[in-house]
Amino acid sequence: MKLHSDTLNRLSLGIIEKDNCTPEQALGKLESLSLNLICGDEIFTSLPLQAALLTAVNTGKRAFLGGIQVQMPEKINCLLKWPGKKYLNDIVKELGGMISAIDTRHFSLTFGLAGLVDNNQMQVVCNNWQAGVLVNGEKLNFNSSGDIPTAGIFAGGLSVFLAFLKMSGINIASCDKSLGISLWRPDLHWLDNNAKGPRITFLPRKYWLLGLGHLGQAYLWNIGLLPYNNPQDVSFVLQDDDIIVEANWSAGLLSELFHNKIYKTRLCSRWLETRGFKTKITERRFDIKVTRIEDEPFVALCGFDSASSRLHLENAGFDLIVEAGLGGNLSTFDIISLHTFPNSSKTPDQLWGDMDETKLDINEAIYNILKNLDEDEECGIIPLTISGNSVSASFVGACSGALVIAELLRGLHGGMRYDKVSLQLRNLENLVAVSHAKGIYTLEQSRNGFVFFDSPSNLF
Repeated sequence: MKLHSDTLNRLSLGIIEKDNCTPEQALGKLESLSLNLICGDEIFTSLPLQAALLTAVNTGKRAFLGGIQVQMPEKINCLLKWPGKKYLNDIVKELGGMISAIDTRHFSLTFGLAGLVDNNQMQVVCNNWQAGVLVNGEKLNFNSSGDIPTAGIFAGGLSVFLAFLKMSGINIASCDKSLGISLWRPDLHWLDNNAKGPRITFLPRKYWLLGLGHLGQAYLWNIGLLPYNNPQDVSFVLQDDDIIVEANWSAGLLSELFHNKIYKTRLCSRWLETRGFKTKITERRFDIKVTRIEDEPFVALCGFDSASSRLHLENAGFDLIVEAGLGGNLSTFDIISLHTFPNSSKTPDQLWGDMDETKLDINEAIYNILKNLDEDEECGIIPLTISGNSVSASFVGACSGALVIAELLRGLHGGMRYDKVSLQLRNLENLVAVSHAKGIYTLEQSRNGFVFFDSPSNLF
């Protein structure tokens, strides 16, 4: 295998680090992994559960390279908005799932069916605001109905992540306990009565996306599945100066291998406009000179992977910025940190101003393996570059995106504003959610505007 940062699968970096193996061996291990998705009749009537299934397919195919086998009833009407498709089955196939009989030797995620550890299964559960997994056929008083996909997307990403930890050998006990999160009140136990959250009445009207890589595409996956009645009333500013490369496929929820060398802005614009949204693109780096003007969005979603770009977030004139960042090595790649600005306890400069980005953060374990394989004799620059890349996975992005979009939805419904939310997916029990000094949201999104969402459940 010819080493190059633009082509090496970013999730395989974690396997290289764990198994102390070559890139070929790491890719071979990913190609040996398969995952089953098994749907019960509840998939017909639960929009969040359908979002969880599609997210499991879209994230699973990027980690379980041996294939995603899906067992589901025929002709399931899709409750989500998806261009050109009526049946959920057809979307599953479009995303890369194989609808077929399952191989019981592989681990299974169930949707609307009890999952039993002894049967090598785990159940995915979700509604508007609560997302989790159950492992021992628990009989919970849990209603999977809902009008928005956000918690379903988190549940789908979380379940694929836990299955990957188990089947890759990173943590073989990862699927042995039930766990979850409330996106309405992440500071509470996910099954607390106060964690259920309200029905949805409003959705954001405008978005400014800063960065369209791993996290930016995850934000758009979440937004694109929201039930906008009139998507033509919703607009986006998409900002990124980079192009898609092959290595982005393992983490980018909107990226496919045939998108190689396309500007990220144009890929994301095409995806949104196919769904009826309006977009504008800017292919320059975000810096201190960028300022919103006139009717441009007052709300920004930040998915930068560099600290230097984040330093200027409060200078652009946004009323609300929701920012997320991720860990980068095998033990931290599932850590998600969310911040909201402005007027928070710390400014971007206080959080990231002391970071020295001139010094490349090298994963020594990966570098020591790759330097012995490098065919390029020019100072080992390629192993150095690759080992400076983060271990990244689309299922972590999906969960991050759900957390960020939930912050906006919570704000539109008078919910709690959080200064910071910090969690690790493999250890959700230790989630830390620090409420903002002002408590609940008030006017942060008022100038940005909103649209009404008239779902059937809101008419009662």
